[in-house]
Amino acid sequence: MISVVIPSYNRSHCVLALLKDVYAQKGVEMEVIVVDDCSPDDSVEVIRREFPQVILLVNGKNGGPAVTRNRGIRAAKGDVVVGFDSDVTIPDEHLLSKVETRFKALPRVTGLAFRLLKPDGKSEDTPRWWHPVPIGSYADREFVTSYFSGTAYAFRREELVKAGMYPEILYMHYEEVELAFRIIDQGGSILHCPELVALHHANEVSRRSEVTVFYKPRNQILLAVACLPGLKAIQYVLPRTCYQFVKACGGGHVRDFARAMKSAGQLFPRLLELRKPLRTETLQRIGAMKQGLTP
Repeated sequence: MISVVIPSYNRSHCVLALLKDVYAQKGVEMEVIVVDDCSPDDSVEVIRREFPQVILLVNGKNGGPAVTRNRGIRAAKGDVVVGFDSDVTIPDEHLLSKVETRFKALPRVTGLAFRLLKPDGKSEDTPRWWHPVPIGSYADREFVTSYFSGTAYAFRREELVKAGMYPEILYMHYEEVELAFRIIDQGGSILHCPELVALHHANEVSRRSEVTVFYKPRNQILLAVACLPGLKAIQYVLPRTCYQFVKACGGGHVRDFARAMKSAGQLFPRLLELRKPLRTETLQRIGAMKQGLTP
């Protein structure tokens, strides 16, 4: 069985459109779990009224995407978890059936990264292409990757749990990056599948400047502390932090940058306790993926 997990925050009209598409899926057994992250709008009431068959979980306080997705994954009963952000739609009514077929045919594959298109169904959603290869050459190709977008994906649930699920300390942004690294570090693999398509409607809530000016510079540091060996952590952090500082100065966000650095410093002791550097073999696999190689 497939467990569809949908985190939702303040997007009642979007989540209703997605649920309509999910329940139009054919040829698959599924359960649908929506986790509302303490929305101030009418999301909870509308979902209960329009889709009473949904398993609806409501956070007592806003926890962020990582916390919200993890709650849904913990509640899932299926052996496969398919995750959708609430601002996507699904043009293919056989999408979940294709996911199921893929996992049956590829028993060693841990996760499937979906192809994300803009609402026109033709243009690539380039801001969410963080794969290690160029979008122009690989968007319509199948390849092993070190990344997936939380916007639309599928994983074997047991492997997600084993990898620790989404790192909740990050709150939002880069949480998929770390989870992908952990999946690979435990010997798993993620396959980009161009035939698995979701349309991303890029709701304004997901474009908050807070992501750019606070979470990005902070979480780049936290990711390095959590995952990378000493020297590689320094090599990763220094150029990125310098770039973010210059960008903050140019954009008038120096206070936000300082706030991000302060937050990273406050979380540093806790992260040191949780720190688990990636194995050398994992770093080599990720390096090979950047060259378009199948490790």
